Amino acid sequence: MGWDTASKPNKLFRRSRWQLTAWYTSVMAAVLGLSGIGVYQAIAHAHQVTADRELRAVAEPIHDALETTLTANRSIDAITPRRLLTLCAAGRCLPVEPLPSHHDRDLYRSSYYVRVLSANEDLIAIAGISAKELPVAYSASSWQTLRDSQGNLYRQVALPLYALDDQARLGTLLVGRSYNDFAAYLRAVRWIIWLSLPITMALIAIASWWLAGVALRPVQTSYSKIQQFTADAAHELRTPLTAVRATVESVIRLPQISDSEARETLQVIARQNQRLTTLVSDLLLLSRLDTQSPSQIACCDLRDILSDIQEELAALALKKHIHLMLEQPDIPIPAMGNEAHLYRLVLNVVSNALQHTPPEGKVMIQLQQSERQALITVEDTGTGIAPADQDRIFGRFYRVGQDRSRQSGGSGLGLSIAIAIAHSYGGNIQVQSQLGKGSSFTIRLPIGP
Repeated sequence: MGWDTASKPNKLFRRSRWQLTAWYTSVMAAVLGLSGIGVYQAIAHAHQVTADRELRAVAEPIHDALETTLTANRSIDAITPRRLLTLCAAGRCLPVEPLPSHHDRDLYRSSYYVRVLSANEDLIAIAGISAKELPVAYSASSWQTLRDSQGNLYRQVALPLYALDDQARLGTLLVGRSYNDFAAYLRAVRWIIWLSLPITMALIAIASWWLAGVALRPVQTSYSKIQQFTADAAHELRTPLTAVRATVESVIRLPQISDSEARETLQVIARQNQRLTTLVSDLLLLSRLDTQSPSQIACCDLRDILSDIQEELAALALKKHIHLMLEQPDIPIPAMGNEAHLYRLVLNVVSNALQHTPPEGKVMIQLQQSERQALITVEDTGTGIAPADQDRIFGRFYRVGQDRSRQSGGSGLGLSIAIAIAHSYGGNIQVQSQLGKGSSFTIRLPIGP
């Protein structure tokens, strides 16, 4: 759909489209921002939990080995010299209990360090990376995150060392690892999130612009229809008002007026007033059908309705020398609805057929039942409807033959009211027509219980 900015309504819709796009994009930016923060926190937490699990897996075997050795010797100097892990203290390096193969690879090839404190919290042995600038400290909590003077992060676990025989406190084991690789990984995650966010927001803005256009398309269509309807209604109301005004002004200019002239003037005013009254009543009915659910619904026998319509229009058909015929079954065909509405529905269709059928023509009304539907067919031998007009005849104020419709007093609302009533009761109207051969209207209504 093109968005012509030349007219004021289209400028309004274009501005609304920009506003909807801005709102969509802002909301999605907030949602994606919060989602990105949540994903980042989840990744960081999962990575830290995994790193802590690995750190504990390294620390616990060392802890068990040290407790066994210290319990037996009460001194770290007495450790037998055939161990794989080296603890260095006072310028000497001594081995302790060996670790499983994967743990000693972690310790030597990764960024792990081991510190052993005495019961007096003096550093008595170290292993792994030196981490010289990292303070030797631990708190009541077994887990700590430390930072050295250069800003490098370390994760540390503190495990107390007890004698296995009398549970005497022998010291504390500190096992930690550098978090440089963890920080680098999180930096990469942050860069990915920050770089993907503007790209994603650009795509969302484009999609929001398109979605706003799709959302506003039916609104603009409805707005255009309302504009057209308002213009048509104003035109239809202006015609009888202009006629009344012209008649009154012509009478006022006369120095005197006879009884016959006064009567003729009042007849013109009464005729135009009736036209206005009919038009306003039709507009009110259409408004109710558009905004309200049908009321006073009851089970109606369609045969009675069609018989009444034939009786009412018989005089008009006779005056125009048109053969009006009715065919319906002997069994009742009920329909749920407001009887006055259903009467108006069929009356408008039949009246339209009579208006467009020349003298000596025929109008046939047929009623039959098909499954769970009542079919009312109105066939005429009139002028027919061009294919280009068949989809437009149910539009409000639309006339196929403008001059003839105005002479007959039609406002172009009859078929609009008919199809609105049919839709309100779950039915529909279909038309088939050929120019010069006539038209066939089929009204479909659900059958009542």
